[in-house]
Amino acid sequence: MTKSISINRQSRKMSKVDKNHPLEVKIPNNIMIEVTNLCNLKCQMCYNQRMKRKKGFMPFSLFKKIVDQAVDLSIENMGLYTTGESFLHPEIFKFIKYAKQTGIKYVYITTNGQALDDEKIKKIFASGLDSIKFSIDAGNKKQYESLKIGASWDKLVITVKSLRKMRDEMNSPLRIFASFIIMADNFKDLLKYKNTFGNFIDETDFILVKNQGSQVKVEGLYPKEIISQIKNLTLPKEKWQPCHMLWNRFIITSEGYLTICCIDFENKLIYGDVNKESLGASWNNKKMKRFREIHTRGQFAKLPLCFNCDVIKRNNEIDINKILQNYEYKKRF
Repeated sequence: MTKSISINRQSRKMSKVDKNHPLEVKIPNNIMIEVTNLCNLKCQMCYNQRMKRKKGFMPFSLFKKIVDQAVDLSIENMGLYTTGESFLHPEIFKFIKYAKQTGIKYVYITTNGQALDDEKIKKIFASGLDSIKFSIDAGNKKQYESLKIGASWDKLVITVKSLRKMRDEMNSPLRIFASFIIMADNFKDLLKYKNTFGNFIDETDFILVKNQGSQVKVEGLYPKEIISQIKNLTLPKEKWQPCHMLWNRFIITSEGYLTICCIDFENKLIYGDVNKESLGASWNNKKMKRFREIHTRGQFAKLPLCFNCDVIKRNNEIDINKILQNYEYKKRF
């Protein structure tokens, strides 16, 4: 079953919302859990290392409570990451195994891969993880290590190849994905990326760099080759759209707070606390419905992060993969 999963199809499936954007909605089928907000890298396009919020790990007792409630609500998809590097958590494999054994159908993680080794890779398979996505964003050692301060290109390549080799030997259903955030500095590395990882990654998600809820300046990071091909990348304010995350997923911080945003590094958009209120009771509580109302009315300026976020102001009809096909190296992807 898992081997048939496509990252793009799965993303579209989990991102669907009622276009009428009702203030009260049914329980979503996806939940994202920040098992930690710690990260071992300092990336050019990420806010994490500037985070003022206390860093830490979610305790297993809280995770268990969340999973039990999620299963009772028939939630099928669970992402074990948001702002940090999940494989730094000392109990991450216990977390994955508990989620799978308790009844979550699809458990997924995005990682930079730097905390993995052969022993941990073996534990990935033993845990039952359904998919892993490597955040790569480069096609050569120099570019990768300049974008991701503290990372080793050689280690990443060895890790991805080792994971794929073990998967093939074990005939495991684990899906291996990658993401490539397209910027001016790495745009011409796409073919080199393909040559290095093409035989080891099942599918790559190409993404034009975003401003992480207005927290990162990206204007100078856009590749001119892409921007020249795009008309109306940013929509006029009257056409900005409500963020889908308020309608299609729970997002829980390592402390147990419910936030409307997966990149809410400073807990500015909190509407609940699973330590005090159940997931079911929180989903349509007064504060959450107020957040949805603000979005449906286009009053984004009232909310931190949302006021200039690329998710709401970008033209969603733009298909970055189709644009990339205009370039000769894309033909080999």
